[in-house]
Amino acid sequence: MRTIAIALIVSMFTLTAGSAFAQEASTWQKVAEAIPLGSKVKIQLTDGKRVGGTLMRVDDTGVLVKKDTRVPESPITVAYDQMGNLERNHAGGGMSWGKAIGLGIGAGAGAILTILVIALQMD
Repeated sequence: MRTIAIALIVSMFTLTAGSAFAQEASTWQKVAEAIPLGSKVKIQLTDGKRVGGTLMRVDDTGVLVKKDTRVPESPITVAYDQMGNLERNHAGGGMSWGKAIGLGIGAGAGAILTILVIALQMD
């Protein structure tokens, strides 16, 4: 009796997991279709590996990605059922130290010039 119960529980999880993977693959396809071609993407594979590159094509089987490497490599196709995560890479869009320093120097120079012009007008 115990083995039958265990077998039923295991089969329920197997059937649920199979339909969940099919649903997840269609979800990843919708996500990939929403990303414009030529965008930088980051893909986390189900086996733990990561792929970063430029999105070149989206079709029914998977996505074609040109990897970001120093040595040129041929593009790879990643199937939807291999994807654990897919997201657009927004690197470089925020405030960096270089941008902050440049903004500070520009604001300081503008303030000094404004004070100088006001001082010259008071004569």
